[in-house]
Amino acid sequence: MSGLLGRVIGELALDSASERVGDGVHVIDLSDRWCLQDGRLNGGYQLSVALRALAAEVPLPDPVVASASYLRPAMPGPARVLTSVVRAGRRLATGTARLVQGGPDGAERDVLRLEATFADLAASPAETVDLTAPRDLPPFAECRTFGGEDAPPDIASVGRRMRYGVAEMPGWTRGTPSGDPRAEFWFAFADGSDATLLDLAFVVDGAAPVVLELGRGSSTVQLTVHLREHPAPGPLACRTVTQHLSHGLHEEDVEVWDARGVLVAQSRQLALLL
Repeated sequence: MSGLLGRVIGELALDSASERVGDGVHVIDLSDRWCLQDGRLNGGYQLSVALRALAAEVPLPDPVVASASYLRPAMPGPARVLTSVVRAGRRLATGTARLVQGGPDGAERDVLRLEATFADLAASPAETVDLTAPRDLPPFAECRTFGGEDAPPDIASVGRRMRYGVAEMPGWTRGTPSGDPRAEFWFAFADGSDATLLDLAFVVDGAAPVVLELGRGSSTVQLTVHLREHPAPGPLACRTVTQHLSHGLHEEDVEVWDARGVLVAQSRQLALLL
């Protein structure tokens, strides 16, 4: 079996799938499998939930750009996604989504707001021009790997959802940050599933922030992802870099290639330095 029919439905697809209960209204129990160390939910997981719900409402199949603002921490438990199709044309369709969740007082409040545009990638030629320098990684099978079942018992639950392959372990993992906030690594889901186009919205936020190489942590404020192509099966090669820090904020740029060497996603996020 090949193509989409041969894909294993992964944890991410299962845990980010909501139930449509009304016109543009979806409900979901946000899974604790995607938590950070402090119990908050990973930003890429939140984006995946909102984007998947919006995709069910939009008449075109492929998200090509999605931009999310993170307003409050999202926690495991019941939530709703409220969607609206703003415009649906022949080549592009745009919609919005709000991920809402009850606060400490029980009142519902926005935790994420999303705007996304969809197209049909199969309806137009790729006409690829890629001027990005290629990633410089040994094959995944020759890399040192970490994460997944091999993760330390005290790691955040989201760290067990992925495996990473690197030429050498990052300095921050050894307690000696390198001072250079950039990284290249392979990414694979620990459950053995292959990433889909929708999954790439998580992948771009699925690794530890590279400012750890400066001895800092960070928390996402805003994330924009460009989804270029449906990824081929296999691990994904990622490059991430931060070049500017000021006023307690930093940017992080991510590029993702599939096993064919095709650029399938790019992102930029603005994050709060911790």
